[in-house]
Amino acid sequence: MNISFLKELISCARGEIPSDLLIQNGTLVNVITRELYEADIAIYRNRIANVAKQGLLDQENSHNTLDIRGKYVSPGLIESHLHIESTMLPPSEFAKVVVPRGTTTVLLDPHEIGNALGVDGLQLLMNQAEGLPVRFLIEIPSCVPAAPGLETSAHIIDSNTIKELIEKEPRFFGLGEVMNYPGVLFKDDEVLNKIILGSKLNIIDGHSPGVSGNDLDAYIAAGPQSDHESTTPEEFLEKLRKGMRVMAREGSLTKDLRNVLKAVKGTDLDLRNCLIASDDRNFFDHLRNGHLDNHLRIAVEEGISPLSVLQMVTINPATYLGLGNEIGSIAPGKIADIVIFEDLQQFKINSVIFDGKIVFKDEKLNWNIPEPEFPQWAIDTVKLPEQINHKSFRATVSLSDRTYPTRVIGVLSHSVITEALEENLQVKDGWIHPTPEDDILSLTVIERYGTNGNIANAFIKGFDITSKNFAMATTVAHDCHNLIVAGTDHQIMLEAVKELHQIKGGYIVISEDKIQKLPLPYGGLMSTEPYSVLQDQLIKLNNAFQDITEFEEPLMALSFMALPVIPHLKLTDKGLVDVDKFTFTDLIIH
Repeated sequence: MNISFLKELISCARGEIPSDLLIQNGTLVNVITRELYEADIAIYRNRIANVAKQGLLDQENSHNTLDIRGKYVSPGLIESHLHIESTMLPPSEFAKVVVPRGTTTVLLDPHEIGNALGVDGLQLLMNQAEGLPVRFLIEIPSCVPAAPGLETSAHIIDSNTIKELIEKEPRFFGLGEVMNYPGVLFKDDEVLNKIILGSKLNIIDGHSPGVSGNDLDAYIAAGPQSDHESTTPEEFLEKLRKGMRVMAREGSLTKDLRNVLKAVKGTDLDLRNCLIASDDRNFFDHLRNGHLDNHLRIAVEEGISPLSVLQMVTINPATYLGLGNEIGSIAPGKIADIVIFEDLQQFKINSVIFDGKIVFKDEKLNWNIPEPEFPQWAIDTVKLPEQINHKSFRATVSLSDRTYPTRVIGVLSHSVITEALEENLQVKDGWIHPTPEDDILSLTVIERYGTNGNIANAFIKGFDITSKNFAMATTVAHDCHNLIVAGTDHQIMLEAVKELHQIKGGYIVISEDKIQKLPLPYGGLMSTEPYSVLQDQLIKLNNAFQDITEFEEPLMALSFMALPVIPHLKLTDKGLVDVDKFTFTDLIIH
């Protein structure tokens, strides 16, 4: 803001020059004082000039007026933690989906792109996020890879790289979630150096699933300021009491919002550090159920007052981001990011104003959104080992033929946490045989960037697949995003992997003789098509599971089975990981 504009803003606020837009006759959602009252709002260029009693401002002294009688005027909604890659959409298509839902600011942690495409990918994503009707605040990923030594990543973003990015690219807003919490607790120099560098940015995002007591104290003391991993009211409350910005998460797989808000429901607790986040939420959920407006509805259904919930997606995240003087509330001098709601129960969106411009009104998006560019290096990332065949999916051992107690990953509904199960499996002809009839499938992770061609095999239980000839495969495998495939038959698993290679990444489901494909060639993570095309593909993909399992979101669940920083048992391209001990473990229990 230069002095010339500042003088004009002052003049407008005093009524000496016309405002550009006057919003009249609405009920103001004042998230500063937690009040509802009638007010008129004058906007000059991209700033709020006046918030006045209804009828006090002269409508003749404004170039445009917007009568919203009977409606509610709220600050724009702020997403406090999102991985855009999980939406499967590049920023331009994502904006088309969420702006009509009232979202005006999004904090992005692009560690998926960081793992798949490195620094060049981060720069590409940042450029794609320019010139859109959403304010994207992009973080430098802190954990690329998430667990060094336990998996193969195509790229490494170490402390030296972070230092260079901070010095050369001022658009980076914060340090992405510090997922390597064991590294913090074990005082790893590289992890701690990243945190020290992150202190030069606006925020340091945290990630501490199940961490409590002295370990939680140590993690917070190291510098991470937030957490979005709480799955119980007790965990949510402990982190809240210790000063963290605690995000109630509602993703596609991890649906924790209803449960964790029990910690504050019906209490007199100060909720200024309570936020709401989506984390990993696929595009279909955004399109079908909504973005933050969906989370608002759920929280109100759970008994949280509409004003308190709106604070969690406006002024609370704005304060956390250090942007409370710019966004997050409706007050003189603030950027004019405004949502007009029809009501405060269903939160139906009437209009959206971003940076002073009406960007959504009358069910139409009013913005010329540019088409993104996808260089060849960004859409050619799937490289399979040359000698791969059906035998590659066998868990081989040097043991005599008989039954052995075997470690099996137990997948849980609506959770990225897994169980460490013990099942009796037969060793025959030098390899461990799965038992699909008992819901124990083969699971394989393949290094897919052409770095070393690693292949690791294990077993998974819990998907309850009834198809006898089944495989599902994806290149969306958090966080290194190697290729992961599960199935009842190794030959079908091989077929799924080869199909995945042909479409340059994405999702493949084979059930009996039917194949469904969802191409995601952008880093093997995101679509390059309009969201309407993706919608049709995703519907067909989801329908492939309709008659063979009642497990919700099996593909999204599969995509987290290679993440060795979430308890308890995971599989990477290097082997089976005991996350609690942060080390590899054997399939056979000796």
